[in-house]
Amino acid sequence: MISAYRRALLQVLDFFCLLLALVISGLTTIAPDLGIFQDYTGASLFTVFFYLLFFYILDAYSVGMEDFKETTGRVLVACVLGIISSATASYAFDHWRFDRETLSLLFALSLLFCLGWRWLYYLNAEKLTHPLRILLVGADRTGKVRQLLAEGLPKASIVGYVGEPVADAECGPHLGASFMVLSAAKEKQATMILLLPDAPLDDDIAHELLEAKLHGSMVVDIRSFYEHVVKRLPLSQINDEWLLSAEGFSLNTRGSLRRLKRASDVFISLVLLVLASPLMLISALIIRLESPGPVIYKQDRVGLHEREFTVYKFRSMRQDAEKNGAVWASAHDARVTRFGRFIRKVRIDELPQLINVLKGDMSFIGPRPERMAFVRELKKTIPYYGLRHTVKPGLTGWAQVCYPYGATEDDARRKLEYDLYYIKNMSLLLDIHIIFKTVGVVLFPKGAR
Repeated sequence: MISAYRRALLQVLDFFCLLLALVISGLTTIAPDLGIFQDYTGASLFTVFFYLLFFYILDAYSVGMEDFKETTGRVLVACVLGIISSATASYAFDHWRFDRETLSLLFALSLLFCLGWRWLYYLNAEKLTHPLRILLVGADRTGKVRQLLAEGLPKASIVGYVGEPVADAECGPHLGASFMVLSAAKEKQATMILLLPDAPLDDDIAHELLEAKLHGSMVVDIRSFYEHVVKRLPLSQINDEWLLSAEGFSLNTRGSLRRLKRASDVFISLVLLVLASPLMLISALIIRLESPGPVIYKQDRVGLHEREFTVYKFRSMRQDAEKNGAVWASAHDARVTRFGRFIRKVRIDELPQLINVLKGDMSFIGPRPERMAFVRELKKTIPYYGLRHTVKPGLTGWAQVCYPYGATEDDARRKLEYDLYYIKNMSLLLDIHIIFKTVGVVLFPKGAR
């Protein structure tokens, strides 16, 4: 995950690259007495809008967090979709649309510039990043905090901790009592003071930390910091008290949000059913021809308030796939048919669940519905697992677009952290963000089984 501030900076870079591509294309291919922004206003606006839109949808801003080859693929697809969409949109304006020569040069330059700065970033990543130096208030007794930081900020370093000394603490040297936090931070040149759940704070220490924060120092709670940076709630650090006092978890207390979500579910599912009906018909025919058995696979799943409902999917496995009982799907699952493997990769097998959304059993966006046999077992071992059933399950969701398909208890734990983040921060804007990311996941599938 990348911060909103960093993403905004990278988007500004793309914006200026597109403006530069437009200027060069205008100077090279259009008449000298015409200005590309003055006389081709619509085409220029459509170009910038659609390019940036597809860069966002395809998540082309995970620069430095994925292989450069994958980044190249995302940028290339975004540029292709951007030029096609902008050319189509501007076609209705006789005096605004670009000719083929301008479009070709604009595409080449946009791809060159937007990919170029990413290449330079990869070459100079070490020089562009400045690792955080973190001082802990409280002891990391089990190494969980170090693990969380390694996941969200792999280059951050823990300089030590203040508070009660603990033998074999996995958070660097003990730097003194809690009241020495500011002097320890200055001595170790800490750039962030991180408060752990068991931080021994009294009024005097809290006042000092507040003064430090008001004067520009980064003083943050580990749970809020992790939620902001990694976009999930750390199960190892949260408790009932924090969940109760933290902002969010407002869907069931805000009737307007609940009604808006239901209205959008009905609208989106109806539109998608109409648009996807030819694709669903073709898929049904192929499934019928490839292997014996019903086209639609029905299965009981756990929904809102742990009530079971029947979910509908296109059958992607052999008819006897679960003759020995329920098991989680695995990579290269032998039970999956050839066409079934394809429709799982591109999520076509999920399309019949639009009927579940219309019926009200599911929402378009929410946690993935699981089977009761798995839910019973996971509730015994994973804290707060039952909270995911306080909202309707979804056809897509925050966990689905941020984490690959999970087939173990550890995967279920990680996906729950994403689900809790969504439940806590649910909003129309977050739903729109998930819809865009879902499109990117479909075009660049990861982990589907």
